[in-house]
Amino acid sequence: GLKAIRLRYAEAADQVIAVAFDYIPHPKILSQPDAVPDELIGQALDTFLSRNETNGDLIAISVPGQTSLARFIQLPPVQSNRVPEIVKYEAKQQIPFALEDVIWDYQPLGGGIEESGYMLDAEVGIFAMKRDQVLHALQPFLQRKIEVELIQIAPLGLYNTLCYDSLGMRVNQDFEGNPEESAIVVDMGADSTTLMVTNGNKIWIRNVPIGGNHFTRALTKEMKLTFAKAEHLKCNATRSEDPRAVFQALRPVFNEYVSEIQRSIGYFSSVNRDAKISKVYGTGNGFKLAGLQKFLQQNLQYEVERLDDFQGLVGDAVLNEPLFQDNILTFTVPYGIALQALKQTTIRTTLLPPEIATARKIRRKKPWAVVAAAALMIGLCISAVGYSNVANSVSQDRFGTVETKVKNLKQQVGGYNSAYEGEKTEYTNVIDTGNKLVWNL
Repeated sequence: GLKAIRLRYAEAADQVIAVAFDYIPHPKILSQPDAVPDELIGQALDTFLSRNETNGDLIAISVPGQTSLARFIQLPPVQSNRVPEIVKYEAKQQIPFALEDVIWDYQPLGGGIEESGYMLDAEVGIFAMKRDQVLHALQPFLQRKIEVELIQIAPLGLYNTLCYDSLGMRVNQDFEGNPEESAIVVDMGADSTTLMVTNGNKIWIRNVPIGGNHFTRALTKEMKLTFAKAEHLKCNATRSEDPRAVFQALRPVFNEYVSEIQRSIGYFSSVNRDAKISKVYGTGNGFKLAGLQKFLQQNLQYEVERLDDFQGLVGDAVLNEPLFQDNILTFTVPYGIALQALKQTTIRTTLLPPEIATARKIRRKKPWAVVAAAALMIGLCISAVGYSNVANSVSQDRFGTVETKVKNLKQQVGGYNSAYEGEKTEYTNVIDTGNKLVWNL
């Protein structure tokens, strides 16, 4: 479904406030065979706009982690001013598409130091998505004339939320966490699960191809149910007539799911030998599945905590609303994206196409150009009136009866006329310049 949260930053209190939210479930799961995702997304967006005012808001959206690419590279010692050049070279090696076919951005991550103009031990995150997929995600907003200011991949939304809300990181403060202790966020979506591991500085991301729908399909197969009935049974397993039979049908998927997560953690540990996993956080509506939290805790041998309490937020009108409480596990990514839009996170990357961002900057400057050009034109008009008055002041009619001064006046008038023509030429040139300035406005 569509999840949206409006945040406001109170600078005096250094506090983020939840002002409003909305949750609009889709009538069908987007991956169902008979679902048309573009239509469902458009309908949800229309419903959202019919009951929410967005004028004056910064709009930020997320795109799925499984359709994006994230690479983390360790840079050799390099001059600071050459980092962009080195990163672009690395991007060409790491991104399996031509750079003109993707939208990409990068950011140095914590841990590196600058010494004598050189970056040492610097790690850089490169984030990319195919251009056509970015534009497809933007299309519903462009059709409705909604200007999106930030496009972020969902795993970085998870990172933003974890760092701000659970680890207490703030952009204006040094982070005092233990660099050897890492936390894992397990975000179960409908068709896949995102694993995001971080110690607050370094980030590691992996997509696991198992999501909530895999549990639903297990019930449709084992208990001979329609997809809709199986989905309802999955969400209400403990209240079913035979909970034991439900969990028996789900057990193979539980086992496969935990095996995939164990495999991912094992790989992370093999490439980060000094890292120690301190806690696992579960989020996403799939994590509401009865028994999942306990099953993971028993099999992973880590404390597993659900991200169902946003400690860094205030705003009882939102946080205590039953609809928000019931779906808080789905707001982890929107929360993190909104924090970035408020500039309250260390992550600054965006996949907003640069040509769109540039066009907006130019357009926003145009009103000032119009005002400047209008002021110039008014000034020219006043000057023209002044020149006309000068011409009248030396007219021969005014001195027609003074015959004895005609010769002298002719010379004087000729001088004024020459000056007038010179000023007139200059005036015409300025008018042409003014017209060129406002020609495209």
